[in-house]
Amino acid sequence: MRPRSRQAFRRPFAMVPLVLIVLTLAGAPAAPAVPVSVDGLKATIERLTDSALSGRRSGTPGAFEAADYIFARFTAMGLDTQFQELDERRRNVVARFGDAAEHIVVGAHYDGQGRGNPGASDNAAGVAVMLELARDLTEADLAVSVVFIAFDDEEQGLNGARYYADNPVYPLSETRTAVILDTMGRSFIDLDRWFLMVLGTEMSQALGAIVAAEAHPATIPIGTDLIGARSDFAPFAARRVPYLFFTNATHADYHGRGDTPDAIRYERLRDDAEMIGNVIEAIAALSERPVYEDDPVYPAAEAESLLSIVGLVENERPDLAQAYGVLFDDARVRVGAEASRVNLRIATEVLLAAATPRFAFFSLAYLLGPLYETENKIEAALAAYREAVRMAPDAATRNTIQEKIDALEP
Repeated sequence: MRPRSRQAFRRPFAMVPLVLIVLTLAGAPAAPAVPVSVDGLKATIERLTDSALSGRRSGTPGAFEAADYIFARFTAMGLDTQFQELDERRRNVVARFGDAAEHIVVGAHYDGQGRGNPGASDNAAGVAVMLELARDLTEADLAVSVVFIAFDDEEQGLNGARYYADNPVYPLSETRTAVILDTMGRSFIDLDRWFLMVLGTEMSQALGAIVAAEAHPATIPIGTDLIGARSDFAPFAARRVPYLFFTNATHADYHGRGDTPDAIRYERLRDDAEMIGNVIEAIAALSERPVYEDDPVYPAAEAESLLSIVGLVENERPDLAQAYGVLFDDARVRVGAEASRVNLRIATEVLLAAATPRFAFFSLAYLLGPLYETENKIEAALAAYREAVRMAPDAATRNTIQEKIDALEP
């Protein structure tokens, strides 16, 4: 899993204690495993996005067929595989490699949005990476076991991951780390530049050191609070299981008909999968289990990274609504003045709204607009409300937001 030819391109993105990096790398396996296959990634994504599966919405025949496919893939690798039934309509697929009680969980949800929504990035790509890693890690000499989980019903409330955390097949007390993969293979905000976001390093110094040591140049560690509990890592975090969440983040086709296999950037996805595999091997090689910290230590380069993305969006996405220019200006000023958690969260919310305009109404109308009003930033408030009006779900809501605009306009 450690393609030595790629080592020269790695660089750390956060300051971490040197001793932790040394301890992390000391036990790292020397021999590379079979490299992640672009063809393998593509075949899995195309299978899971086949129209016969009708978008894999949880509880439908398409989701059942997807679970059967994943079960068969794990079984063919020789893994100890079982279904975990949430109820008669929903089920996780759980596969274990290794005999050690202590284990690393690697998880990705397989359910989707349903008919008409292929769900290639979200989350056929995450499942494809997990299956490639499952194949490769069986070739590695790991000191701990690895439990691979294809979660059901993430889209309707993280229900598969919640069920597993409440009813673990393998004890959470023996779970060294949970590594979760979601929304992968497409670039954030449809930029040319590639990013691999990593959440969770702030809750474990050991995991932060590993990510810093294994990072490729596209890696950006950020605090979980900037995104929120939006994926299957959340139930593990709630039980103080150290976690890492990897994502390439959202794009214009997120939860839409355009999230198709042909839009996936497979070489980039392969590079990310290889790095994630290296991280998993390094976690397995630690002499001591990572500790879930009481007080988070946020990545040092967070503010710089977010402002860099803001600049890239302004340069590469002139097609975005004019309102975002005002909101980006505000984000730059507030984060430049003080990189507080509040200001970083606001900047992140603006970027997420720009990434998926079809789903930005709530953020613009009920989070950002009112916030700018309380700060007496009338221009920013008007920009948020005017953009919200364009995507209001119905006439009554549109009229309510328009009344706010009318009250604020000079």
